[in-house]
Amino acid sequence: MRKVAVIVGGLAAVVLGCAMWLLLASLHFYFSDEYAPSSSAMPSHTAGGVEADGSGILLPAMLLGAAGVFLMKFAINLWRKP
Repeated sequence: MRKVAVIVGGLAAVVLGCAMWLLLASLHFYFSDEYAPSSSAMPSHTAGGVEADGSGILLPAMLLGAAGVFLMKFAINLWRKP
């Protein structure tokens, strides 16, 4: 089981690394001038009671990070199993 735990742990490290890269790239784009250049002239848009301000751009990175944490926890549980 420890061999599988090492493989899953390596996969978790790769997924967490990709999540961090995606989060940093998304933040860089979110705070740049290229992201929604004309949004300051437009009034706020709401859909279903939620303001559409573009903050959902970070959601894929957060989901990828959650998957990495899940894999890490799974690898730790595999390592502990006799």
